[in-house]
Amino acid sequence: MKSSPKRWIQQYEPWHMDALSMRWREEDTFKLVDRDLDKILKKTNKGCSFTGFAEDKIIGCAGILPLWDGVGHAWVVMGKDYKKHRIWIHKQVKSMFFKIAVGMGFQRVQANVQADFYDALRWIEALGFTCESTLKRYGPDGKDHYMYVRFFE
Repeated sequence: MKSSPKRWIQQYEPWHMDALSMRWREEDTFKLVDRDLDKILKKTNKGCSFTGFAEDKIIGCAGILPLWDGVGHAWVVMGKDYKKHRIWIHKQVKSMFFKIAVGMGFQRVQANVQADFYDALRWIEALGFTCESTLKRYGPDGKDHYMYVRFFE
């Protein structure tokens, strides 16, 4: 994985989410989520999660949480400054998701995306995921989500 003195990836730690200056959409969602429980879940599986830094600032966190044998759930939370680094972020997330999926023996990796979050819908498809279904009133705010999936062999 390519890094530079200005941008790098490291293993996710729970404090990274607290230090991340989130976009408004993520900030609104995390107001409705038990952040302590979220940290515990991600910390328990931290070998599957990573954080991107740019010039000593966190620009995003992502990972794949194991659900059960062969199946993982991908997650991504981006910071406000992600657009400055979006090409680098795309390459890193795509590469890391592949390495995690293959390394952990996932045959299926799924992710849910809010149905009206159009930038995220385009991006998850660019990461190689396809829409599988609609999850009605799924989000903590009651909004619909789409379930996306990517299969690995």
